[in-house]
Amino acid sequence: MTQPARKLRVLCLHGYHGSAAVLRSQLLPLITGTESLVDYVLVDAPARASGDFGWWHAVDTPNSSPREDPGVSGSRHYLGWGRTHEWLATLFAEQGPFDGVLGFSQGAALTGLLAGLRAPSGNATAERPVQFDFAVVISGFPSVDPDHAQLYQSKDSFDVPSLHIVGRNDFLVPPPLSFDLASRFTSPVILEHAGGHIIAGTAEVRAGYRQFIEDRVAAKTETTAPRPAHQRTVEVPLWLPHEHPRLTVVFPERVSSAPTPAVVVFRGGAYATSAGSGAGSIEWLASQGVVGVQVDYRTQGAADAFPAHYADAARAVRMVRQRAAEWNIDPDRVGVLGYSAGGHLASLLSTQPELPALYDDELAETISARPDLVILAYPLISFVEGYQPGAFAGSVDNFFGLPDAPENLRERFSNELNVDPTHPPVFIWTTREDTIVPYTHSQLFVDACISSGVPVRYELYQQGPHGMGLAFDRQTEVRGWTDQLRAWLTEQWGSSQ
Repeated sequence: MTQPARKLRVLCLHGYHGSAAVLRSQLLPLITGTESLVDYVLVDAPARASGDFGWWHAVDTPNSSPREDPGVSGSRHYLGWGRTHEWLATLFAEQGPFDGVLGFSQGAALTGLLAGLRAPSGNATAERPVQFDFAVVISGFPSVDPDHAQLYQSKDSFDVPSLHIVGRNDFLVPPPLSFDLASRFTSPVILEHAGGHIIAGTAEVRAGYRQFIEDRVAAKTETTAPRPAHQRTVEVPLWLPHEHPRLTVVFPERVSSAPTPAVVVFRGGAYATSAGSGAGSIEWLASQGVVGVQVDYRTQGAADAFPAHYADAARAVRMVRQRAAEWNIDPDRVGVLGYSAGGHLASLLSTQPELPALYDDELAETISARPDLVILAYPLISFVEGYQPGAFAGSVDNFFGLPDAPENLRERFSNELNVDPTHPPVFIWTTREDTIVPYTHSQLFVDACISSGVPVRYELYQQGPHGMGLAFDRQTEVRGWTDQLRAWLTEQWGSSQ
């Protein structure tokens, strides 16, 4: 088994006339969404402490005065390089280790020089005082100081993964210079964009950068160690900048070398709360080697109704897939588990995963909300079967946010009427003694699945009231439903242990 390494630490080097604060704002379009993978360490050039700027000034001779020329071509002497060199050697020794170095413009040229100063053995020396494992070079160029030519000769020092981001319309650092620096590295990855001398945040560049970072995270994995307790649970807002609703994610204690499945859980609560039956489910899933994700979806208890809860459910599945690489999840093995009214929400998502124009979710354009399998515990399925105002503990009224919704509207959201052959496999259980949501709801859904050729596993227990959750405290056969589920999940996805 493997476990992700600690977060990567990346030293970030600003450009000429820049600063750590300026670079932070410049980087945001590129790095947003990777902060859970990387600690970005931004520093000011040592010259700034004395009111100067830049990592060096490119001047004609050692006796020339600084001028407004960053020196990207020709032959120049780098005035101030000695101070920068010494300062960075101390920084690596005192504040390292750094897994990678990221530089923009003059900071990118400096990243290339640091690669030449890198100790390939991992043991720093006076001649090779720094150590890191990858480089990100944005609008970079080779040093034009003749004294640095020898730094590019150390092939071992440049034998690190490198990503080079190049603007095709960069007139300050022309692309051929960036390609020249990239060629010094053993296996450079080059991303081009149509812009100029900027840190681009286009979808293609962001995706390429994220993939590069994810590859570096994978390369840092270690074997067999358990995940530290503080890393087993995270909470993530669904809709930034709002703190609620949220996802609570519980990871298995031990991490597989391959991506693991995930199950998104919607607890019951009659659409009046999202904290009804089903407590402990995500922890139980994690104990089975599955990432458990609980959704704090909006309900009538806070004066929210359709489509808010549906939007939260769809967003949750999409977000799990969006962050699959970060969370070591297989995006093609994402299921849902719903209890009672949460079962209605889960089966609504599985039968109608792409309801149009209900909520502004930027993930909807590229990521499906349809789960890969569905688990339903004593679910509310139909809004017409046995309906009357206030039925099913008021779930239907709470769903719409109004009493006695018209039948045509209730039919639209009766999930037994919307099963088709594309529906994912289903595991469903309930009891004959359930008087809140009669077992006939489950039977209707099972019949619809069978009619459409959808694989379905149905467990109808004789005894037990509504709302038993995991049922570990029961002494009847219903206590074993999680054992049946475990076996079914293994049939569907293989062993997760």
